[in-house]
Amino acid sequence: MNTFSRIEKHRLNRLGLNQKTVFYILVFGFFAVLSFALLQVKTSYASGQPALTGGNVNLYENPATGEVFLKSGAGRIKIGKKMTDKLFKTQSAKSSLIPSMPSWLKNIQLHALIYMGYGYFTNTGFSGQMQLEEEPPATGNNGYNAFNVNRGYLIFIYQPNKNWFLKITPNIVKTSNSGITGGSEFYRLKYAFVQFNHVYNANGLTTNIKAGQFPTPMVAWEDGLLGYHFVERTPWGFLGVTSTQAGLGVSGKFRNDGKIYLAYNAGIFNNAAFHNSEEADQKSPQVRLSYYPFGAASNLNGLGVSGYYSWGMNDGSFEPSVSDASSSNLPVTRASLILNYKTDRYNIVLQYDYARNLTYPLGGGPASFGNSEDAGSACSPIGVYSTSEPNTTCNSNGSLPFNVGLPSSVTGAISNNTEHGVDAFGYYNITNKIGVFGLIQDWFMQPNAGFSYASNGTSNVYESPYNFQRLVIGVGYKLNNNIQLALDDQNFRFLNDSAYRNAPETSPAYINYGQWMGDTNAIFLNARIAF
Repeated sequence: MNTFSRIEKHRLNRLGLNQKTVFYILVFGFFAVLSFALLQVKTSYASGQPALTGGNVNLYENPATGEVFLKSGAGRIKIGKKMTDKLFKTQSAKSSLIPSMPSWLKNIQLHALIYMGYGYFTNTGFSGQMQLEEEPPATGNNGYNAFNVNRGYLIFIYQPNKNWFLKITPNIVKTSNSGITGGSEFYRLKYAFVQFNHVYNANGLTTNIKAGQFPTPMVAWEDGLLGYHFVERTPWGFLGVTSTQAGLGVSGKFRNDGKIYLAYNAGIFNNAAFHNSEEADQKSPQVRLSYYPFGAASNLNGLGVSGYYSWGMNDGSFEPSVSDASSSNLPVTRASLILNYKTDRYNIVLQYDYARNLTYPLGGGPASFGNSEDAGSACSPIGVYSTSEPNTTCNSNGSLPFNVGLPSSVTGAISNNTEHGVDAFGYYNITNKIGVFGLIQDWFMQPNAGFSYASNGTSNVYESPYNFQRLVIGVGYKLNNNIQLALDDQNFRFLNDSAYRNAPETSPAYINYGQWMGDTNAIFLNARIAF
């Protein structure tokens, strides 16, 4: 019994050893075959042929039927390697699931520019827009404050080459609280123009041609001089002069030895701003010339002397009647002489402005000296403004100031008047992150002593109520290349307000002007976001 058991155990042990050997041989063989198959797949892909064919398998075609075979046979012709590679390359491209993009898309640039902020008015009064799309309530609403998105641009540029480009820029605008829109914000077209670069390029002079709705020669250029356009308005911009009109223009530079000595920008435009319809049969020529006596690099650093002139018609119809000739059908001219010195760190600008028939009631004045659109006025003597605001200082017998025609008691004529402005502004970058900026603007209307009011049988002469001074001072901070912040204080005051405010309360001088002529002062915190 014991002998039988030992023999059987020995046989079982021998059998187990043989089974292990067979098992290892089978596993080794499986992996060897698998490795060989993978090597063949890799080789076939490396050779530019699909794995199915193998690296060295030939293809054969039957010319009669167009069929392709893996083996030779009757009526079959061997396909050459070049044709095989081409065949598989074509099939691979056709079978791609990723759609190809139009080639012109690579020539499109998309940018966005946002101006936003918060404003607190320590004093409210009648003034022009201190900031774009910022129209606070009038006198008697001290403490008014609001968050605003003043501008929101989407900028599309298509430039297939250096010779020309197309630019389209819509921007948001806020409506008044009245009417159907009720303070809504909507997009309108700001720029839409095509520019052909270096149409003329010889002897150091270059000429570009642009057509469509594009920046006018002066105001947009003033924006660049400010350095902080997202916070403050230019001298002409504050006076209601638009930065964009539809027309045809030319611009360019004259260079010598690599330096710029002359830059010019001119055009013929509609009389209407970009947000208005054209209502005049005459067109408006505008031109600006900038001279750099010592030469300037592409950043225009150094001393610059510039001149600006524009002409237009203050005309509300294509064919004004004879009765309109003395009031609405008058030429509106503007001119400026600008001296500036610019470096990488600072820019200082001195500017003299001249205008004819610009100030209200002919040309609108500084945004008509402020319509109250964001909230109600202090009072509503003729029912135009909301009466929900506190009635603190308003004379119930008064008419709305500056936004209506002159009262009948005014004997001094202001048709064919002239206006003069003196401005100084600039900025200084203390570091790469922090800078300070400021502006002062004085505006005078001539004849300065042309307003006579008859009161109690006597004639009282006052200097122009439209003369004003605007002051801006602030500090800026550059967070990064995309975000810039600024904190500033802005003030607007009427230069001759004391005479009108001290006039008898029953006099037209006080009723129509004096009671309204308080200072406007505001503190703004703004951000410029660009990408």
